[in-house]
Amino acid sequence: MFIIALIVAVASYAVVMSTYLLYIALVLRNSKIKEYVRLTKQIVTKPLAHEELPSVTAIIPMYNEEPIIAKKLQNLAELDYPIEKIEVLLVDDCSTDRTCEIAENTINKLRLNGIIIKNPQRLGANASYNIGVTSASSDLILRTDADIMVNPDALQKAVQIILNIENLGGVTGMMDPVFDITTTATTMEKKYRNLFDKMSIAESALHSTYPGGGGFTLIKKSVYSPIPINQGSTDANISLSMIRKGFRHIFVAETFCLELVSRGLKEQMRQKARRARRLIQSTVNNKEFLFNKEYREFGMVIFPLRFAMFVICPFLVFAGILSTFYLLFSYSLFLAVTLGVGAFLVLYAGTRTKISSLNSVTSVLAQQFYLLLGLFLLPKKNGTWNSIKRTK
Repeated sequence: MFIIALIVAVASYAVVMSTYLLYIALVLRNSKIKEYVRLTKQIVTKPLAHEELPSVTAIIPMYNEEPIIAKKLQNLAELDYPIEKIEVLLVDDCSTDRTCEIAENTINKLRLNGIIIKNPQRLGANASYNIGVTSASSDLILRTDADIMVNPDALQKAVQIILNIENLGGVTGMMDPVFDITTTATTMEKKYRNLFDKMSIAESALHSTYPGGGGFTLIKKSVYSPIPINQGSTDANISLSMIRKGFRHIFVAETFCLELVSRGLKEQMRQKARRARRLIQSTVNNKEFLFNKEYREFGMVIFPLRFAMFVICPFLVFAGILSTFYLLFSYSLFLAVTLGVGAFLVLYAGTRTKISSLNSVTSVLAQQFYLLLGLFLLPKKNGTWNSIKRTK
């Protein structure tokens, strides 16, 4: 048993380390990043005149958004974009509170060009977006959520990008986490977002990224395909479907929107496990991208490494950790307990200090845990969503 545990530990760590080292070498340090960032920044610094801006349809799925829907609509009305060129489609998934009433009153008060589409029954976010896109009158679709606040210049910048980069199907940008108190959950989330942004920018420089920023994505209606309603995340399904059609989906180094994040670990765990499950579903359901030359760098480099990171590495990380502790227990109970306590203190310090290396280790291990939960929940189909409670 000792030999088996040793082999499992060594093999697990070897595969995980190889995967992440390859990702660093081939993606995070690719030679195209600097030019890509320069190009996108150059594009967004040359704003279009208002008369040159095209019409955009903003699609917002709703379910019991009574506390925030008025603020969301006010946010859209205050964008640095001609209000007469923004169509707002609110897709209500059978709310049981005053969401629709407040939304209708706010639309009239702000004189928005908006309507409420009511689903006949609870259908979920993916189905709501399919319905919204079908009903949109514009070729440019803004995908956003009710609890996401969009930066005033984000829409205009996204339009400039999508109109000026060839073969582009969708663009998204940074989604900054917002919180009123620093907790273990918010510290890990902020560090994770920093890593996620760097990964997304590097992948976009090579070819394309997924899932992209869930809170703000501008896409071309002409490249949109109806997404599965019971499997996968909305943003990942959308980005992967346009890449399959031969279009790029990119992430730019600009803050497009803000998201209020969970302060408590329990709520964060529930949300992260659900998101991980849906992201892994999208990844597994699109395995035809694996080493497919048709999709260039995305099929040959980005997707295979992401597949390994999402589907294989979480199991191996925890198999390696369990095997290591078994080996330590076999050698010395005192040593195993001491190292276990030491590891816990290091991870805890990663949530309480501003030491970058500790923050990164804690965040990466937390994400591995959430991915592992997502893998265990993988067979579960998407249900209808509930509003996230971002409190302790």
